[in-house]
Amino acid sequence: MTAIKHALQRDIFTPNDERLLGIVNVCKAGKKKKNCFLCATVTTERPVQVKVVKVKKSDKGDFYKRQQTWELRDLTVVDAKDASKENPEFDLHFEKVYRWLASSTAEKNSFISCIWKLNQRYLRKKLEFVNVNSQLLEELPKAEESVPSGESQSVAGGDEDALDDYQELSTREEQDIEGMMETCEYAISNAEAFAEKLFKELQVLDGANIQSIMASEKQVNILMQLLDEALTEVDTIEGKLSSYEEMLQSVKDQMDQISQSNRLIQISNTNNNKLLDEIQFLVNYMDLSKGHIRALQEGDLTSPKGIEACINASEALLQCMNVALRPGHDKLMAVRQQQLLFAELRDTFARRLTNHLNNVFVHQGHDQSSTLPQHAAELTLPKHSPLHRDLLRYAKLMEWLKNTHREKYEGLSRTYVDYMSRLYEREIKDFFEVAKIKMAGTSKEAKGKFGKSPDVKHTL
Repeated sequence: MTAIKHALQRDIFTPNDERLLGIVNVCKAGKKKKNCFLCATVTTERPVQVKVVKVKKSDKGDFYKRQQTWELRDLTVVDAKDASKENPEFDLHFEKVYRWLASSTAEKNSFISCIWKLNQRYLRKKLEFVNVNSQLLEELPKAEESVPSGESQSVAGGDEDALDDYQELSTREEQDIEGMMETCEYAISNAEAFAEKLFKELQVLDGANIQSIMASEKQVNILMQLLDEALTEVDTIEGKLSSYEEMLQSVKDQMDQISQSNRLIQISNTNNNKLLDEIQFLVNYMDLSKGHIRALQEGDLTSPKGIEACINASEALLQCMNVALRPGHDKLMAVRQQQLLFAELRDTFARRLTNHLNNVFVHQGHDQSSTLPQHAAELTLPKHSPLHRDLLRYAKLMEWLKNTHREKYEGLSRTYVDYMSRLYEREIKDFFEVAKIKMAGTSKEAKGKFGKSPDVKHTL
């Protein structure tokens, strides 16, 4: 605290012709802020003015600055909060109440005692001290109280400062004084002559001091010039620091923009990857090759190779139409167009397949090659294995038609049953006709051989 007191005296109060008499390290009660100092000061010029000054360290932390000043005559109440217990809190009542929290109770008590002494010495006003220990409010000596305000060079707590200002004489100074006293043998008998000699010696010393001051004026000017240059250099450095700070702020802003851009790029990449996955999904599961489209539109349904191509194309089409779309896919224009294309291909191929199979059924129903010849050697019904083998090639296509167009499938089934039933009826009819003929021929041969035929009735 002593070092801080000397620094404040040198940097703040000496340039303003003030003396620092009391100091306390405080912060505002109930708030977590930087500490500051409350200083009790008096002016060195008459009339003496007593002030309470709030001093705070600069934001850069390299020097102290005066923040607020109150006249002691404006102080009305000093509240120490508690006179019996140690409590670092205290209040000063100026135009409003300022609540402080000292770093220690000892500093608070010392500062309050200094305020009381300054009021007793210089102001003599009615200042109320509340919750203050009576030992802190000591009465000043009568000799000090008799000194008028503004005429005393001592200050509150002046006993301590006077001891600090007092310096013992050195050995050489003692010898000089003793020599001067020895040369004045008449000092005791003639006090006036001794005083006159002392006055002359004092004038000589004053002249020497003046000459010394004049001789050091040049050095003082040089020192002031150096100080001015130092201040100029400090201003230059502060300007550079300000420019560096602006550059750093600009770099920070640019880095923030880059960071924001990176985040946007990452979001864009993520969206692009998700979009690519969706596109790949649609392309993989909803894309029908040109060969399959050609087979569905104009594939040959008579040759084995063409039938196989149509089977593969129909299965691929059914797989594309039954794919489970993800939410939102049905709102895409391309997906809707593809679904319309699939529906058109399905209807077209179903119509082609139905027409072709209908023709096949009609052709098989009217096929005369399977009719039983009238003069057949054996009386048996014709076999339909070639017809069945021809229709087995369309089994998978019929299954596809059953899953996609139930009505067309049922219509073909009825057509097949209709024409095949006609074929079977015709074959059975022919079978009985041939059987009748053969039975009639056998009867004639038997009659010619035996002379007469027995009386037998043949019933078919």
